[in-house]
Amino acid sequence: MDQFKTLLAVKKMMSTNIFTADSNVSIINVAEEMSSNKTDCILIVDGKTDVVGVITEGDIVRKIVAKGLNPSNILAKELMSGPIIEIKSDESIFDAKKIMGQHNVHHLIVKEDGKLVGIIAARDLVKS
Repeated sequence: MDQFKTLLAVKKMMSTNIFTADSNVSIINVAEEMSSNKTDCILIVDGKTDVVGVITEGDIVRKIVAKGLNPSNILAKELMSGPIIEIKSDESIFDAKKIMGQHNVHHLIVKEDGKLVGIIAARDLVKS
């Protein structure tokens, strides 16, 4: 059974491309970072390493664009979802799906030995 769990570990499905933005930058900066890195998700940090939230393309569309708000006047910390939920890299993708459902989130940060090593999205689990 342990071998089966290892085959379906989060670390096998996660993305190791982690993009971050400071909590005090504008949503314009976040969107530019998403565009230049071709990602739909940015982790928001307070300082250099403390992940405090996440912003997705959907957040920007639903909470700013659809409401006609000016993204230049909104800071990342005002839009981000948080606190961010984490999972250990050796946990199974089934655990990841369960945690996402329990917390009604679509992204989990992945940690190994207490360090951020990746991010897994609900769409990654669909591919499995």
